Amino acid sequence: MPNTEVLQWADEADDSLARNKILTDGEIIRTITAEDDDDDDVTPVNPIKIFHSEAGAALSISLQWAEEQNFEAHEIMLLRRLRDRAFELKIGTTGQRKITDFFGH
Repeated sequence: MPNTEVLQWADEADDSLARNKILTDGEIIRTITAEDDDDDDVTPVNPIKIFHSEAGAALSISLQWAEEQNFEAHEIMLLRRLRDRAFELKIGTTGQRKITDFFGH
């Protein structure tokens, strides 16, 4: 490396060091702790309620698409399991009605 390039590199390194502030251990810990506290303000990604029937319908369409695209068998089986689980949850939340539910009191 010619001397002019070495000097230019050294000047750039000095400029970089001058721009960067040297932090003490305490300042580093406070900075990291402050960043962690900011994470608590995160709002949920999906605040809307998705019903089991909607999930089942979406998974059925996804399954059909995956089969058309010739996905691997384990990927298709996963979609089937998820679709079946959504159906089970839908059935489980649908309570059996009593005969008295159909008559006004």
